[in-house]
Amino acid sequence: MQVPCHGSGITGITALTTQPSLSAGSPARAYCTGTMSLSSVLSADAIESAIKDCQAPDSFNHKKFFQLCGLTKKSPQEVKTVFGILDNDGSGYIEEEELKFFLQRFSPAARVLTDKETKAFLSAADDDNDGKIGAEEFQAMVLS
Repeated sequence: MQVPCHGSGITGITALTTQPSLSAGSPARAYCTGTMSLSSVLSADAIESAIKDCQAPDSFNHKKFFQLCGLTKKSPQEVKTVFGILDNDGSGYIEEEELKFFLQRFSPAARVLTDKETKAFLSAADDDNDGKIGAEEFQAMVLS
């Protein structure tokens, strides 16, 4: 079944993955994988370069990552598209739990961010201190 990612204001994204329910009797939830869309916005070579640069734990720097993957050179609409892909649950925000898996959204084989990296990343973008990153906050962080 193909449906657009919801909560992102983005059309044309149809890749889905299903996360099994953690409790018996609850339905499985479908999440946008975004794999096809990230590669349509960013080059595979640039993504690979950015991932390789931060392979070691505690080496992730969001500004450098955004530069290496080419996101800083993209239009505000393209940055919003990437935000929608990174917003794994379609809530309209990137929460701390989603940030841990940030690199894996770009490359499934990438590592998980450390707690220190996750908290620093969240702190850098969360201008209103609500504990999550909204689309405008993400866009401002990437394009600043």
